[in-house]
Amino acid sequence: MDSLQYKHYYDKEYDPCLFFATYIGADKDPSKEQLIEYPIKVLRDIFSSGSVKGDTLIELTASSAHILILAAADYFDNITLLQLCESDEREAQKWLNKEAGAIDHSHLTTFICGLKGKCTEWEEHEEKTRRAIKQIVRWDITKDNPLGNVALAQADCVLSGGYLDLVSKDHEMYLKLLKQMCSLVKIGGHLILIVVLNMTYYMIGQHKFSTLTYDEELVQKSLASNGFIIVRSGKEKNRHNCDLMDYEYLAYFVSRKEREV
Repeated sequence: MDSLQYKHYYDKEYDPCLFFATYIGADKDPSKEQLIEYPIKVLRDIFSSGSVKGDTLIELTASSAHILILAAADYFDNITLLQLCESDEREAQKWLNKEAGAIDHSHLTTFICGLKGKCTEWEEHEEKTRRAIKQIVRWDITKDNPLGNVALAQADCVLSGGYLDLVSKDHEMYLKLLKQMCSLVKIGGHLILIVVLNMTYYMIGQHKFSTLTYDEELVQKSLASNGFIIVRSGKEKNRHNCDLMDYEYLAYFVSRKEREV
């Protein structure tokens, strides 16, 4: 398929429920387990170490899946979710309000509670997560100010998974979006990126969606140019040959904001 025929995250064919079922759903699929377990374990290790802490966290992730927030809720009491499109915002609100038909995250919560040795308390952990989420706000990248009229104070931590990968159409757009994201972090605060390296596409149903292909060097240079110092990073090679997506590594970067740019 020619890359010009690829769909994009903002196209109408993007279905958040099908995305969740394909990559994060409860059925036992080894490729899904890596996508779920790697970021959860990474975040719990980072937060439990005490190296990243504070009261306020902003999450900016492509999709309405709450993998990262469920892992962060033990450490932050004031969480803002930034949602990129109407369909993701709608699904996030449904889960927050416990509405009928909301995406079931219980297998993710059970896994997190299992890491804590409390497998039977997943419902309690979900309620704790809901209490920590103070607001859901639209982040519209078609505007110079993606927040519109909403004013957000800079956060102790900004947490992002897949946002730059799925939304950026080229490296220029990547740099613009990263700069906007970095502006949400206070001096001395941290930005945590969970990313997929050297990926070209992912599937949702019959549709092939494009992603931005990039490597570690782009992340390192881009963070430095925005006044951040990387204090910790790591990666894990894709262990599964899967036709649904073609990434080479799952990776994370923890960076501290040293100055405004």
